[in-house]
Amino acid sequence: MEKSHKFDTLQPRLLRYRSHYKIYLVSLMAISGFVLSFWGYALTKSSWSELFENSKEELWLSFSFFCFFATYYFFWLRYRLQSSLQVFSDKILLNHEGKKIELNFNQIQSIGFVMRSVFYLKMNDGKKHYFSSSLERIDYVWEGLHEARKELFEGLDYESYRLKLVQYDHHQKRKEWFFKHRLIDLFHWIVAPVVFLWLAYFVQSRDVEIHQHGMYFFRLCMYATLVLLITSFIFSIVLKKFVFDKKIKLQMGSQSDDKLRDLEFEGLILQRSKIFQVGTALFIFAMVLKSGLNLYSVTKIKQDLAGFNLKSGQTKVIDNRYNCLSCKYPVRDGDLVVFGRGTVGQIMATQGDMVGQISEDQTGRMIASENIAEVPSGHVAIKLANSKEILMVKVDDLIGKIQK
Repeated sequence: MEKSHKFDTLQPRLLRYRSHYKIYLVSLMAISGFVLSFWGYALTKSSWSELFENSKEELWLSFSFFCFFATYYFFWLRYRLQSSLQVFSDKILLNHEGKKIELNFNQIQSIGFVMRSVFYLKMNDGKKHYFSSSLERIDYVWEGLHEARKELFEGLDYESYRLKLVQYDHHQKRKEWFFKHRLIDLFHWIVAPVVFLWLAYFVQSRDVEIHQHGMYFFRLCMYATLVLLITSFIFSIVLKKFVFDKKIKLQMGSQSDDKLRDLEFEGLILQRSKIFQVGTALFIFAMVLKSGLNLYSVTKIKQDLAGFNLKSGQTKVIDNRYNCLSCKYPVRDGDLVVFGRGTVGQIMATQGDMVGQISEDQTGRMIASENIAEVPSGHVAIKLANSKEILMVKVDDLIGKIQK
């Protein structure tokens, strides 16, 4: 192992890891800062126990993100940000953190495959060195090794895997064009999600009383980010598989050394695909808004409650104390509430009132005339659907309200 102060700049050219990995790192750091700021602000408004009780799902999701970030950086990304290599006729020269490591071709014992564009070289000392399309022009390594040690490729489909490496190399290179079409990208990554957040709040705040605005927008941001990332990933894979891979396959089939990308063709296809991608994201945003998917504490009743003039599947039930477990809300006579194991009832009286089980007043509320009882402190009197039975229920046991 030889110590050096700078990379070898002589030919053959230096093969570096992809430059867009730095963008990944900056993006993940920005998201981490946003998440930490959000939870730091939330802690100033409530205790840790209350925050955990009310936001378990969001906290676990945030914890999972930080675990992924740490694993991704320390076990994969860090090495690639600080490494490069060169392929010579008799060896591969690895440059990592100012150190040079020589992998002599005549010391390679075998070649192994992991998946897709990932393969490794097993040396005579038993060590394995892995290579993938995260390194630019990974096909140079494959070709250089083939020229020096053809006997290692017996039983291997050299040309087929070489084509696959070129395809993945081009796919990775296209990622550097991620924000090439600035106007479309501006609309896709900024305008569309901002409009989605505003429109969702405008529509849903008319039906649902939103107590925790920060948590509400945090959930919306998570949905918007997931939608944009998933649609981008799917479109990228579809274009690679069914458009660009086929083109380079035909190109190299007619001339094996013709690995050049058609930049004009790729730019046109990517621009058009981004327009469809924006349309797809907007459609999914509309579906999220229509279904109320971000309000997972809002459901629809499953049973037909004719006594309350409620039809199954049409009336919304606002669970978790109006979308906020820690919020105290008033209960009034006539409110339709949810308690117990999803039981729906109507409030007939609050604490201190006298109630019975038979007669009704002019408003249709049950009034005590027999078996008179006073509603205890902290309780409400509730009548079940299609029944004259009145129950005394603790206010703390109410878990939702019917939203007509």
